Amino acid sequence: MNVDQESASRPWENWGRGGISKEEFDAHLAKKEARQAKAPIVGESAPDFEIEHLDAHGKRTGQIFRLSSVFGRPVALVFGSYT
Repeated sequence: MNVDQESASRPWENWGRGGISKEEFDAHLAKKEARQAKAPIVGESAPDFEIEHLDAHGKRTGQIFRLSSVFGRPVALVFGSYT
């Protein structure tokens, strides 16, 4: 087994600057897999949600948007901060 193969068989040793323990690495992978199991799969319908419309100044309007109200139409969801 060469150095690259040996490193690939123990990826936790190369994690970050000094590596982590195998137990920490396994816990990280378990959390990642649990999170991924809940994620929508490409081609599936997005989970329904509702959100309040804001005015041009970012103030609440009391108007609610529900994703299911636009079922069958293309929708773009943009996440981020504009501040």
